[in-house]
Amino acid sequence: MSKTRVMVVEDESVVAIDIGQRLETLGYTVTDIVSSGEKAIEKAGKDIPDLILMDIVLKGKIDGIEAANEIYNKYDIPVVYLTAYSDEKTLERAKQTGPFGYIIKPFEDRELHSVIEVGLYKHEMDLKLRESEARYKAIVNSMNDIIFTLDHKKKYVSISESKLEKYGFTEERYLGKIAEEIYGEKLGDIHDKAFTKALKGEEIVYDWTSETPTGKWYLQTSLSPLKDSAGNILGVLGVIRDITDLKLVEMELAHEAEINNAMADLSQKLINPISIEEISDLVLDYAKKITGSKYGFVGYIDPETEFMVASTMTGEVWEKCHVSDKKPVFEEFGGLWGWVLNNKESILTNDPQNDERSTGTPEGHIKIEKFVSAPAISNDKLVGTIALANSKENYTHEDLEVVERLADLFAIALSRKQAEDKILKSEEKNRRIIEKFLKIVSEVLKEINQP
Repeated sequence: MSKTRVMVVEDESVVAIDIGQRLETLGYTVTDIVSSGEKAIEKAGKDIPDLILMDIVLKGKIDGIEAANEIYNKYDIPVVYLTAYSDEKTLERAKQTGPFGYIIKPFEDRELHSVIEVGLYKHEMDLKLRESEARYKAIVNSMNDIIFTLDHKKKYVSISESKLEKYGFTEERYLGKIAEEIYGEKLGDIHDKAFTKALKGEEIVYDWTSETPTGKWYLQTSLSPLKDSAGNILGVLGVIRDITDLKLVEMELAHEAEINNAMADLSQKLINPISIEEISDLVLDYAKKITGSKYGFVGYIDPETEFMVASTMTGEVWEKCHVSDKKPVFEEFGGLWGWVLNNKESILTNDPQNDERSTGTPEGHIKIEKFVSAPAISNDKLVGTIALANSKENYTHEDLEVVERLADLFAIALSRKQAEDKILKSEEKNRRIIEKFLKIVSEVLKEINQP
Protein backbone atom coordinates (compact mmCIF):
# COMPACT_ATOMS: atom_id res chain seq x y z
CA MET A 1 0.00 0.00 0.00
CA SER A 2 1.48 3.38 -1.05
CA LYS A 3 2.21 6.00 1.57
CA THR A 4 0.00 9.08 1.95
CA ARG A 5 1.65 12.04 0.20
CA VAL A 6 1.62 15.33 2.12
CA MET A 7 2.81 18.80 1.12
CA VAL A 8 3.84 21.35 3.79
CA VAL A 9 3.29 25.08 3.34
CA GLU A 10 5.11 27.01 6.10
CA ASP A 11 7.13 30.23 5.83
CA GLU A 12 9.24 29.60 8.96
CA SER A 13 11.98 27.28 7.67
CA VAL A 14 12.88 25.72 11.03
CA VAL A 15 9.23 24.90 11.76
CA ALA A 16 8.74 23.62 8.21
CA ILE A 17 11.72 21.23 8.40
CA ASP A 18 10.56 19.98 11.81
CA ILE A 19 7.06 19.25 10.49
CA GLY A 20 8.54 17.46 7.47
CA GLN A 21 10.69 15.22 9.66
CA ARG A 22 7.79 14.42 11.96
CA LEU A 23 5.64 13.48 8.97
CA GLU A 24 8.32 11.11 7.70
CA THR A 25 8.53 9.57 11.18
CA LEU A 26 4.75 9.05 11.16
CA GLY A 27 5.02 7.18 7.84
CA TYR A 28 3.94 9.90 5.40
CA THR A 29 5.75 10.95 2.22
CA VAL A 30 6.53 14.67 2.05
CA THR A 31 6.12 15.78 -1.58
CA ASP A 32 7.47 19.28 -0.98
CA ILE A 33 7.96 22.07 1.54
CA VAL A 34 7.13 25.58 0.27
CA SER A 35 6.98 28.95 2.00
CA SER A 36 4.44 31.00 0.00
CA GLY A 37 0.85 30.77 -1.18
CA GLU A 38 1.84 31.30 -4.81
CA LYS A 39 4.36 28.46 -4.69
CA ALA A 40 1.86 26.23 -2.92
CA ILE A 41 -0.66 26.65 -5.76
CA GLU A 42 2.02 25.92 -8.37
CA LYS A 43 3.38 22.79 -6.61
CA ALA A 44 -0.09 21.47 -5.76
CA GLY A 45 -1.01 21.44 -9.44
CA LYS A 46 2.25 19.74 -10.36
CA ASP A 47 2.59 17.10 -7.60
CA ILE A 48 -1.10 16.54 -6.66
CA PRO A 49 -0.46 15.47 -3.04
CA ASP A 50 -3.11 13.58 -1.05
CA LEU A 51 -3.28 16.37 1.55
CA ILE A 52 -1.73 19.76 2.28
CA LEU A 53 -0.72 21.17 5.67
CA MET A 54 -1.16 24.93 5.19
CA ASP A 55 -0.03 27.68 7.54
CA ILE A 56 -2.70 30.39 7.58
CA VAL A 57 -0.29 33.33 7.92
CA LEU A 58 2.18 33.39 5.01
CA LYS A 59 4.46 36.04 3.57
CA GLY A 60 3.60 37.34 0.12
CA LYS A 61 0.49 38.53 -1.69
CA ILE A 62 -1.53 35.38 -1.00
CA ASP A 63 -2.04 34.05 2.52
CA GLY A 64 -2.79 30.44 3.42
CA ILE A 65 -6.57 30.87 3.35
CA GLU A 66 -6.60 32.27 -0.21
CA ALA A 67 -4.12 29.63 -1.38
CA ALA A 68 -6.14 26.79 0.20
CA ASN A 69 -9.35 28.01 -1.42
CA GLU A 70 -7.79 28.17 -4.90
CA ILE A 71 -6.08 24.77 -4.53
CA TYR A 72 -9.28 23.04 -3.43
CA ASN A 73 -11.35 24.64 -6.19
CA LYS A 74 -8.78 23.80 -8.87
CA TYR A 75 -7.42 20.42 -7.79
CA ASP A 76 -9.84 19.09 -5.13
CA ILE A 77 -6.98 18.52 -2.65
CA PRO A 78 -7.96 18.56 1.05
CA VAL A 79 -6.26 21.21 3.20
CA VAL A 80 -5.58 21.13 6.95
CA TYR A 81 -4.69 24.52 8.43
CA LEU A 82 -1.64 25.10 10.62
CA THR A 83 -1.91 28.18 12.77
CA ALA A 84 -0.56 29.76 15.91
CA TYR A 85 -3.65 32.00 15.92
CA SER A 86 -6.95 30.88 17.34
CA ASP A 87 -8.84 34.19 17.21
CA GLU A 88 -12.46 34.10 16.03
CA LYS A 89 -11.95 36.32 12.97
CA THR A 90 -9.20 34.15 11.53
CA LEU A 91 -11.08 30.92 12.19
CA GLU A 92 -14.31 32.33 10.72
CA ARG A 93 -12.52 33.38 7.54
CA ALA A 94 -10.84 29.98 7.30
CA LYS A 95 -14.19 28.21 7.71
CA GLN A 96 -15.48 29.83 4.53
CA THR A 97 -12.99 27.78 2.48
CA GLY A 98 -14.33 24.45 3.77
CA PRO A 99 -11.12 23.11 5.37
CA PHE A 100 -10.73 19.48 6.38
CA GLY A 101 -9.19 20.25 9.77
CA TYR A 102 -7.18 22.62 11.97
CA ILE A 103 -4.13 22.11 14.13
CA ILE A 104 -2.79 24.82 16.41
CA LYS A 105 0.97 25.14 16.83
CA PRO A 106 2.71 23.80 18.80
CA PHE A 107 1.26 20.29 18.52
CA GLU A 108 2.14 16.70 19.38
CA ASP A 109 2.84 13.98 16.78
CA ARG A 110 -0.31 12.20 17.88
CA GLU A 111 -2.38 15.34 17.16
CA LEU A 112 -0.72 15.73 13.76
CA HIS A 113 -1.43 12.12 12.82
CA SER A 114 -5.05 12.35 13.98
CA VAL A 115 -5.85 15.57 12.12
CA ILE A 116 -4.32 14.21 8.87
CA GLU A 117 -6.25 10.92 9.04
CA VAL A 118 -9.51 12.68 9.91
CA GLY A 119 -8.94 15.13 7.05
CA LEU A 120 -8.31 12.30 4.57
CA TYR A 121 -11.41 10.44 5.79
CA LYS A 122 -13.57 13.57 5.53
CA HIS A 123 -12.32 14.14 1.99
CA GLU A 124 -13.07 10.54 1.03
CA MET A 125 -16.60 10.84 2.45
CA ASP A 126 -17.02 14.19 0.71
CA LEU A 127 -16.08 12.59 -2.62
CA LYS A 128 -18.54 9.76 -2.08
CA LEU A 129 -21.27 12.24 -1.15
CA ARG A 130 -20.62 14.31 -4.26
CA GLU A 131 -20.64 11.19 -6.42
CA SER A 132 -23.91 10.13 -4.81
CA GLU A 133 -25.40 13.58 -5.39
CA ALA A 134 -24.20 13.52 -9.00
CA ARG A 135 -25.86 10.12 -9.55
CA TYR A 136 -29.06 11.36 -7.88
CA LYS A 137 -29.03 14.52 -9.99
CA ALA A 138 -28.44 12.50 -13.17
CA ILE A 139 -31.39 10.25 -12.33
CA VAL A 140 -33.63 13.21 -11.49
CA ASN A 141 -32.62 15.10 -14.64
CA SER A 142 -33.30 12.03 -16.78
CA MET A 143 -36.93 12.04 -15.65
CA ASN A 144 -39.59 13.95 -17.56
CA ASP A 145 -40.95 15.46 -14.35
CA ILE A 146 -39.47 18.23 -12.19
CA ILE A 147 -38.38 16.90 -8.79
CA PHE A 148 -37.90 19.28 -5.87
CA THR A 149 -37.45 19.22 -2.10
CA LEU A 150 -38.43 21.73 0.58
CA ASP A 151 -37.14 22.17 4.11
CA HIS A 152 -39.36 22.55 7.18
CA LYS A 153 -39.60 26.31 6.49
CA LYS A 154 -41.05 25.57 3.03
CA LYS A 155 -37.92 26.86 1.27
CA TYR A 156 -36.69 25.11 -1.88
CA VAL A 157 -33.60 23.02 -1.11
CA SER A 158 -33.18 21.33 -4.50
CA ILE A 159 -34.88 21.19 -7.90
CA SER A 160 -34.07 19.35 -11.14
CA GLU A 161 -32.53 22.16 -13.16
CA SER A 162 -32.49 20.64 -16.66
CA LYS A 163 -36.30 20.55 -16.91
CA LEU A 164 -36.63 24.18 -15.81
CA GLU A 165 -35.13 25.42 -19.08
CA LYS A 166 -38.32 24.43 -20.89
CA TYR A 167 -40.19 27.03 -18.85
CA GLY A 168 -37.52 29.73 -19.09
CA PHE A 169 -36.38 29.39 -15.46
CA THR A 170 -33.13 28.48 -13.67
CA GLU A 171 -32.26 26.75 -10.42
CA GLU A 172 -31.31 30.10 -8.85
CA ARG A 173 -34.91 31.28 -9.17
CA TYR A 174 -35.96 28.61 -6.65
CA LEU A 175 -33.20 27.68 -4.22
CA GLY A 176 -33.54 29.16 -0.75
CA LYS A 177 -36.86 30.83 -1.55
CA ILE A 178 -40.48 30.27 -0.57
CA ALA A 179 -43.31 29.93 -3.10
CA GLU A 180 -44.54 33.53 -2.82
CA GLU A 181 -41.09 34.88 -3.73
CA ILE A 182 -41.11 32.75 -6.89
CA TYR A 183 -44.72 32.79 -8.07
CA GLY A 184 -46.16 35.94 -6.54
CA GLU A 185 -48.84 36.31 -3.87
CA LYS A 186 -51.84 34.65 -5.55
CA LEU A 187 -50.20 31.53 -7.00
CA GLY A 188 -47.69 31.41 -4.15
CA ASP A 189 -50.55 31.13 -1.66
CA ILE A 190 -51.93 28.07 -3.49
CA HIS A 191 -48.54 26.34 -3.24
CA ASP A 192 -47.96 27.46 0.34
CA LYS A 193 -51.24 25.95 1.56
CA ALA A 194 -50.41 22.66 -0.18
CA PHE A 195 -46.88 22.64 1.29
CA THR A 196 -48.31 23.23 4.78
CA LYS A 197 -50.58 20.18 4.44
CA ALA A 198 -47.66 18.04 3.24
CA LEU A 199 -45.56 19.12 6.24
CA LYS A 200 -48.41 17.87 8.44
CA GLY A 201 -48.10 14.42 6.86
CA GLU A 202 -50.68 14.57 4.05
CA GLU A 203 -50.18 13.32 0.48
CA ILE A 204 -51.29 16.16 -1.81
CA VAL A 205 -52.03 16.34 -5.56
CA TYR A 206 -53.24 19.54 -7.21
CA ASP A 207 -53.37 21.16 -10.66
CA TRP A 208 -52.29 24.70 -11.43
CA THR A 209 -51.54 27.01 -14.35
CA SER A 210 -48.41 29.08 -14.88
CA GLU A 211 -47.63 31.91 -17.29
CA THR A 212 -43.88 31.77 -18.01
CA PRO A 213 -41.50 33.45 -20.47
CA THR A 214 -41.99 30.46 -22.79
CA GLY A 215 -45.79 30.31 -22.69
CA LYS A 216 -48.79 29.13 -20.70
CA TRP A 217 -48.42 25.75 -19.01
CA TYR A 218 -50.83 23.43 -17.22
CA LEU A 219 -49.07 21.59 -14.41
CA GLN A 220 -49.82 19.03 -11.72
CA THR A 221 -47.88 18.84 -8.44
CA SER A 222 -47.71 15.79 -6.15
CA LEU A 223 -46.38 16.29 -2.61
CA SER A 224 -45.19 13.79 0.01
CA PRO A 225 -43.70 14.42 3.45
CA LEU A 226 -39.96 13.67 3.78
CA LYS A 227 -39.30 11.65 6.95
CA ASP A 228 -36.22 10.42 8.81
CA SER A 229 -35.77 6.86 10.09
CA ALA A 230 -37.71 7.75 13.24
CA GLY A 231 -40.68 9.03 11.24
CA ASN A 232 -40.07 12.71 11.95
CA ILE A 233 -41.06 15.02 9.07
CA LEU A 234 -38.01 16.92 7.82
CA GLY A 235 -39.45 18.54 4.71
CA VAL A 236 -41.38 17.86 1.51
CA LEU A 237 -40.66 15.92 -1.69
CA GLY A 238 -42.48 17.33 -4.70
CA VAL A 239 -43.00 16.20 -8.30
CA ILE A 240 -44.22 18.67 -10.95
CA ARG A 241 -45.72 17.02 -14.03
CA ASP A 242 -46.46 18.87 -17.26
CA ILE A 243 -50.07 18.07 -18.21
CA THR A 244 -50.37 20.82 -20.85
CA ASP A 245 -50.96 18.45 -23.79
CA LEU A 246 -53.61 16.54 -21.84
CA LYS A 247 -55.36 19.73 -20.74
CA LEU A 248 -55.35 21.18 -24.25
CA VAL A 249 -56.93 18.00 -25.63
CA GLU A 250 -59.52 18.03 -22.84
CA MET A 251 -60.27 21.70 -23.50
CA GLU A 252 -60.51 21.06 -27.24
CA LEU A 253 -62.92 18.16 -26.69
CA ALA A 254 -64.98 20.23 -24.25
CA HIS A 255 -65.07 23.12 -26.72
CA GLU A 256 -66.07 20.77 -29.53
CA ALA A 257 -68.82 19.32 -27.35
CA GLU A 258 -69.97 22.84 -26.51
CA ILE A 259 -70.09 23.74 -30.20
CA ASN A 260 -71.97 20.56 -31.10
CA ASN A 261 -74.47 21.15 -28.30
CA ALA A 262 -74.92 24.74 -29.45
CA MET A 263 -75.44 23.59 -33.06
CA ALA A 264 -77.99 21.00 -31.95
CA ASP A 265 -79.77 23.57 -29.79
CA LEU A 266 -79.82 26.10 -32.63
CA SER A 267 -81.07 23.49 -35.11
CA GLN A 268 -83.93 22.64 -32.78
CA LYS A 269 -84.92 26.30 -32.51
CA LEU A 270 -84.71 26.82 -36.27
CA ILE A 271 -87.24 24.03 -36.84
CA ASN A 272 -89.91 26.19 -35.23
CA PRO A 273 -92.09 28.38 -37.49
CA ILE A 274 -90.22 31.69 -37.20
CA SER A 275 -89.49 34.57 -39.56
CA ILE A 276 -86.30 35.09 -41.57
CA GLU A 277 -85.44 38.01 -39.28
CA GLU A 278 -85.79 35.75 -36.23
CA ILE A 279 -83.66 33.08 -37.93
CA SER A 280 -80.97 35.69 -38.59
CA ASP A 281 -81.05 36.94 -35.00
CA LEU A 282 -80.73 33.41 -33.59
CA VAL A 283 -77.80 32.51 -35.85
CA LEU A 284 -75.99 35.76 -35.01
CA ASP A 285 -76.43 35.26 -31.26
CA TYR A 286 -74.92 31.78 -31.41
CA ALA A 287 -72.12 32.86 -33.76
CA LYS A 288 -71.04 35.74 -31.49
CA LYS A 289 -71.22 33.59 -28.37
CA ILE A 290 -69.22 30.64 -29.76
CA THR A 291 -66.47 32.78 -31.34
CA GLY A 292 -66.35 35.47 -28.64
CA SER A 293 -67.02 38.19 -31.22
CA LYS A 294 -68.05 41.70 -30.20
CA TYR A 295 -69.80 42.63 -33.43
CA GLY A 296 -71.41 40.84 -36.33
CA PHE A 297 -74.32 40.56 -38.72
CA VAL A 298 -76.24 37.88 -40.56
CA GLY A 299 -77.69 38.83 -43.92
CA TYR A 300 -79.74 37.11 -46.61
CA ILE A 301 -80.07 37.68 -50.35
CA ASP A 302 -83.53 38.81 -51.38
CA PRO A 303 -84.43 36.33 -54.17
CA GLU A 304 -86.40 38.96 -56.09
CA THR A 305 -84.01 41.96 -55.96
CA GLU A 306 -80.77 40.06 -55.21
CA PHE A 307 -79.97 42.79 -52.67
CA MET A 308 -78.52 41.77 -49.31
CA VAL A 309 -80.84 42.36 -46.38
CA ALA A 310 -79.13 42.50 -42.97
CA SER A 311 -81.86 43.19 -40.43
CA THR A 312 -79.49 42.11 -37.61
CA MET A 313 -77.47 45.29 -38.22
CA THR A 314 -80.22 47.30 -36.55
CA GLY A 315 -78.97 46.15 -33.12
CA GLU A 316 -75.75 47.17 -31.36
CA VAL A 317 -73.87 47.70 -34.62
CA TRP A 318 -76.51 50.16 -35.84
CA GLU A 319 -76.18 52.28 -32.69
CA LYS A 320 -72.38 52.53 -32.86
CA CYS A 321 -72.07 52.91 -36.62
CA HIS A 322 -72.00 56.57 -37.74
CA VAL A 323 -71.88 56.06 -41.49
CA SER A 324 -74.12 58.59 -43.24
CA ASP A 325 -77.18 57.21 -45.07
CA LYS A 326 -76.77 53.83 -43.43
CA LYS A 327 -79.40 51.24 -44.23
CA PRO A 328 -79.83 47.49 -43.67
CA VAL A 329 -80.35 46.78 -47.39
CA PHE A 330 -77.29 46.70 -49.66
CA GLU A 331 -77.56 46.91 -53.42
CA GLU A 332 -73.79 46.63 -53.83
CA PHE A 333 -71.40 44.45 -51.89
CA GLY A 334 -68.25 46.18 -50.59
CA GLY A 335 -65.45 45.68 -48.08
CA LEU A 336 -64.37 42.30 -46.80
CA TRP A 337 -67.93 41.03 -46.39
CA GLY A 338 -68.58 42.05 -49.98
CA TRP A 339 -65.55 40.04 -51.12
CA VAL A 340 -67.07 36.98 -49.40
CA LEU A 341 -70.36 37.42 -51.26
CA ASN A 342 -68.79 38.25 -54.62
CA ASN A 343 -66.36 35.32 -54.47
CA LYS A 344 -68.50 32.87 -52.50
CA GLU A 345 -65.47 32.16 -50.29
CA SER A 346 -64.76 32.46 -46.58
CA ILE A 347 -62.36 34.97 -45.01
CA LEU A 348 -60.30 34.97 -41.82
CA THR A 349 -58.01 37.90 -41.10
CA ASN A 350 -56.61 39.29 -37.86
CA ASP A 351 -55.17 42.31 -39.68
CA PRO A 352 -58.05 43.57 -41.86
CA GLN A 353 -56.52 47.03 -42.32
CA ASN A 354 -53.67 45.51 -44.33
CA ASP A 355 -55.63 42.73 -46.02
CA GLU A 356 -55.38 43.06 -49.80
CA ARG A 357 -58.98 41.84 -50.19
CA SER A 358 -60.30 44.83 -48.25
CA THR A 359 -61.50 48.00 -49.96
CA GLY A 360 -61.53 49.81 -46.63
CA THR A 361 -64.42 51.03 -44.52
CA PRO A 362 -66.47 54.22 -44.98
CA GLU A 363 -66.09 57.18 -42.64
CA GLY A 364 -67.90 56.68 -39.34
CA HIS A 365 -67.74 52.88 -39.60
CA ILE A 366 -66.97 50.81 -36.50
CA LYS A 367 -63.25 50.03 -36.37
CA ILE A 368 -62.67 46.46 -37.53
CA GLU A 369 -59.66 44.88 -35.78
CA LYS A 370 -60.29 41.21 -36.59
CA PHE A 371 -62.70 39.70 -39.08
CA VAL A 372 -64.13 36.31 -40.06
CA SER A 373 -66.94 35.63 -42.51
CA ALA A 374 -68.49 32.79 -44.50
CA PRO A 375 -71.06 32.70 -47.33
CA ALA A 376 -74.34 30.82 -46.90
CA ILE A 377 -74.81 28.67 -49.99
CA SER A 378 -77.70 26.36 -50.85
CA ASN A 379 -77.58 24.16 -53.97
CA ASP A 380 -74.62 26.19 -55.27
CA LYS A 381 -76.65 29.37 -54.94
CA LEU A 382 -75.60 32.25 -52.67
CA VAL A 383 -78.41 32.88 -50.18
CA GLY A 384 -76.71 34.90 -47.44
CA THR A 385 -73.68 35.45 -45.22
CA ILE A 386 -72.40 35.55 -41.64
CA ALA A 387 -69.81 38.20 -40.74
CA LEU A 388 -68.16 38.61 -37.31
CA ALA A 389 -65.60 41.05 -35.96
CA ASN A 390 -63.37 41.96 -33.02
CA SER A 391 -63.09 38.83 -30.89
CA LYS A 392 -60.99 39.12 -27.72
CA GLU A 393 -58.39 36.72 -29.09
CA ASN A 394 -57.23 36.29 -32.68
CA TYR A 395 -59.60 34.28 -34.82
CA THR A 396 -58.44 30.73 -35.54
CA HIS A 397 -59.19 28.18 -38.25
CA GLU A 398 -61.42 26.46 -35.69
CA ASP A 399 -63.45 29.68 -35.47
CA LEU A 400 -63.72 29.78 -39.25
CA GLU A 401 -64.96 26.17 -39.31
CA VAL A 402 -67.64 27.08 -36.75
CA VAL A 403 -68.76 30.08 -38.82
CA GLU A 404 -68.90 27.91 -41.95
CA ARG A 405 -71.01 25.31 -40.11
CA LEU A 406 -73.34 28.06 -38.92
CA ALA A 407 -73.51 29.46 -42.46
CA ASP A 408 -74.52 26.01 -43.75
CA LEU A 409 -77.18 25.78 -41.04
CA PHE A 410 -78.38 29.29 -41.86
CA ALA A 411 -78.57 28.41 -45.57
CA ILE A 412 -80.70 25.34 -44.82
CA ALA A 413 -83.05 27.24 -42.48
CA LEU A 414 -83.25 30.18 -44.88
CA SER A 415 -83.96 27.99 -47.93
CA ARG A 416 -86.57 26.06 -45.97
CA LYS A 417 -88.25 29.27 -44.81
CA GLN A 418 -88.18 30.79 -48.30
CA ALA A 419 -89.61 27.56 -49.74
CA GLU A 420 -92.35 27.59 -47.11
CA ASP A 421 -93.11 31.24 -47.88
CA LYS A 422 -93.21 30.45 -51.59
CA ILE A 423 -95.65 27.60 -50.97
CA LEU A 424 -97.79 29.82 -48.77
CA LYS A 425 -97.83 32.53 -51.43
CA SER A 426 -98.74 29.95 -54.05
CA GLU A 427 -101.49 28.56 -51.84
CA GLU A 428 -102.78 32.06 -51.18
CA LYS A 429 -102.77 32.81 -54.90
CA ASN A 430 -104.58 29.56 -55.67
CA ARG A 431 -107.08 30.25 -52.92
CA ARG A 432 -107.86 33.66 -54.39
CA ILE A 433 -108.22 32.17 -57.89
CA ILE A 434 -110.55 29.46 -56.61
CA GLU A 435 -112.57 32.00 -54.67
CA LYS A 436 -112.84 34.16 -57.77
CA PHE A 437 -113.77 31.14 -59.90
CA LEU A 438 -116.41 30.02 -57.41
CA LYS A 439 -117.82 33.51 -57.30
CA ILE A 440 -118.13 33.59 -61.10
CA VAL A 441 -119.70 30.12 -61.18
CA SER A 442 -122.10 31.15 -58.45
CA GLU A 443 -123.15 34.24 -60.38
CA VAL A 444 -123.60 32.22 -63.62
CA LEU A 445 -125.73 29.62 -61.87
CA LYS A 446 -127.74 32.37 -60.28
CA GLU A 447 -128.52 33.88 -63.70
CA ILE A 448 -129.40 30.47 -65.16
CA ASN A 449 -131.78 29.72 -62.36
CA GLN A 450 -133.63 33.00 -62.70
CA PRO A 451 -137.10 32.63 -64.40
